[in-house]
Amino acid sequence: MKHVVLIKAANPGKFNYAKFGTYKNRKGKLITLIDPNGLETTGWEMFQAVVPLDINDEDDRRIYEFLKDHPMMSGKYIMEDISEQENKAAEVALAKADSVTAAAALSKKEIENLCRLIGLNGDWDDNIRKAKIIGYASDNPLKFIEYLNDADAPYKVFIKVCIEKQIFSFVNGTYKYGSTNIGLSEDQAIMWLKDNSDIYALLKNQLRGNAPQEVVEAEPVKTVKAKK
Repeated sequence: MKHVVLIKAANPGKFNYAKFGTYKNRKGKLITLIDPNGLETTGWEMFQAVVPLDINDEDDRRIYEFLKDHPMMSGKYIMEDISEQENKAAEVALAKADSVTAAAALSKKEIENLCRLIGLNGDWDDNIRKAKIIGYASDNPLKFIEYLNDADAPYKVFIKVCIEKQIFSFVNGTYKYGSTNIGLSEDQAIMWLKDNSDIYALLKNQLRGNAPQEVVEAEPVKTVKAKK
């Protein structure tokens, strides 16, 4: 399988001929090009504004290794890895297909939660909200998959809901539960919830309508201190 790298003149309209001669690298070592017969040459000649090299080919690989740190490659000439670009484009296309498929299979509740995480806030009906999520998945496939696979996503959604319901507050850069500081960042607030699993469970029940209002005013047993 070919791995194509293009050697390109930065200004192809003015290109005529170039020779990349023997040079010293940053460490002062003399770099020479070895030909297919194992002999040293005076350099590599370029007769076209764009020259493809297959770096999986032994001879082309020698030229590539000779050119990649050549001082002439800084500004006047460009090395463009076509195969790497194609591979990245393929990865994005596959991720896009996976993320759109995953978005289309989400439940109504899962879509609502993802909208909270992503920040897609609007007074939309279910179909529009689903379309928004699918559109986001298509436009930002890698980020969407990251949201979807986030192990702390339930905690992040819970914090956002608690702020919406005024159970938690976010004041002056601090997450608070009543008068208690529970974190200076979302990560610290998540850690507080994990450390106070009993309060976390009670608050979840309250949000479902199964717990008395006093739960909100219960005094937490732990607080999160700012990291120095």
